Amino acid sequence: MRGIVLFIIAIAVFGCANVSTPSGGPEDHTPPKLISSTPTTGQTQFKGQTILLTFDEWVTTQNIESDLIITPRITGSFRARVKKNEVELYFFEPFKDNTTYSISFGKTIKDITNNNPVDNLNISFSTGDYIDSLSISGNIKYLYTQEPMENALVSLFPSSDTTNILNGVASYFALTDSTGNYTFNNLPSGKYRIYATNDKNNNNKADSKNERYGFFPDTLNLQSPLENINFTVQNLNTSDLRRLSARHYASYFDITFSKPITDFRIENDDNFYYQPQGPEKIRFYRYEQNFNDTIPLIYTAKDSLNNTLRDTVKLYFTQSKLEKTAFSVNTVPEKPNVVKGTQLTLAFSKPILELRADSLILQLDSTRTIPLNSQDFQFNPYKTELYTNLTLSDYMSNTNPELKFAAGKGSFISIDQDTSKQYTQTFKFIPESELASISGQVLTNKPNIIVQLLNATTLKILKQSYNKNYSFTQLPPGRYMIRVIEDVNGNGLFDIGNLLTNTPPEPVHFYYDNYYQTKVIEVRKNWATTDTNINF
Repeated sequence: MRGIVLFIIAIAVFGCANVSTPSGGPEDHTPPKLISSTPTTGQTQFKGQTILLTFDEWVTTQNIESDLIITPRITGSFRARVKKNEVELYFFEPFKDNTTYSISFGKTIKDITNNNPVDNLNISFSTGDYIDSLSISGNIKYLYTQEPMENALVSLFPSSDTTNILNGVASYFALTDSTGNYTFNNLPSGKYRIYATNDKNNNNKADSKNERYGFFPDTLNLQSPLENINFTVQNLNTSDLRRLSARHYASYFDITFSKPITDFRIENDDNFYYQPQGPEKIRFYRYEQNFNDTIPLIYTAKDSLNNTLRDTVKLYFTQSKLEKTAFSVNTVPEKPNVVKGTQLTLAFSKPILELRADSLILQLDSTRTIPLNSQDFQFNPYKTELYTNLTLSDYMSNTNPELKFAAGKGSFISIDQDTSKQYTQTFKFIPESELASISGQVLTNKPNIIVQLLNATTLKILKQSYNKNYSFTQLPPGRYMIRVIEDVNGNGLFDIGNLLTNTPPEPVHFYYDNYYQTKVIEVRKNWATTDTNINF
């Protein structure tokens, strides 16, 4: 539960200091029972400032100052006191006129002997002539997995309130249960906006840098009970994209940003060697050996929300006694086992200045080799990956299952003038009899969809299809998931939305096996898993 009142509460506990359970007999698992309350739930015209609860046994309170939820939110403080079987809350400021209040105690009240909590205790009363009786309910899930969000803080703002969950505290709060469901009761009619967050720091707001949050895009016009107000939450950093630093490191020059970037482009010159050093850093390399120049650089960077930073820095490089970063060469795939259609890719730890293709070969067996040339290769923009048009399985079969790639010493020279060592990698062909497939249909009238095959453990996207009749073949035995994205704008990408522009994320669906109650599809050798249909 979340604290609504953000101040120090004085708690005075009265009664016997040493109370113990009588010896013998079964342990008590029965929670305290509410005998009476002032006001009674549903009472109108309440004018007092004291809430009094009486139970059938002696009780104590725990975290009542932080776990009590009072809606609509109050601004004043209160004092909590416990005496034997009574809990008293005294509010220093009077309640507002003509307002329905709801107090949720959660599990803050327990019996004094075995700490059995009073669960789901709520008191509703009105300072006016009637009790507001409208309600809003729905479900909150995590966007990427569609798993329910337990204990998410759901915030309800009157539409006239100009704040939102990122910069203000709501009037009404609710918490989701273990299935992600929430309910607001005793609401007055009117128009509202609704948000949710996992609120790690318990400040009743969303910190976009490290908390999940989400929103329902439409204004709710509450004139009768509203159900199925469902939406998702995710991590989405709305802070401005800024340059944190631009400085040399060793013989390199690093630009570090305030948050991960999804795109980086140089405007004034393309004759730079650079590569990402993680999601928030770009490293530049000097490929000429003159370290005395200062080089102007104009660039644009974008984050996941398409926030754009256009900036100018002055690059400079210095001689350094620090060791250069290590130079390495690896093949992609890293695992030597390949399936039909796998193409060879080479990955490097730093940009490549020179490629000597004449020292690269494919070796079929001890007597047969295939020389390679520069026409077989193409670099990525950073010159840290080398793509080939060579399909490894074209040279392999059940009778000839192995293939060796060899790069002689000095085949690659890095931007730091590193010379590569001799490198070999042997690939082994996996016959189709050891592989599996997953196929099905997306049963929907939505015009554009994206079907993704995920690793069930890491949620890494392995393959992707834009066809409602999808088929993923050549799959090693393992555990998979099928995720479908409604491509609302038809751009072929997963657009994750933006609260600041009131743009919701594109809806997400998973294949779910109702018989086994799971989203996981487990396949074995030579299995063809069909009819994995998703309906929405």
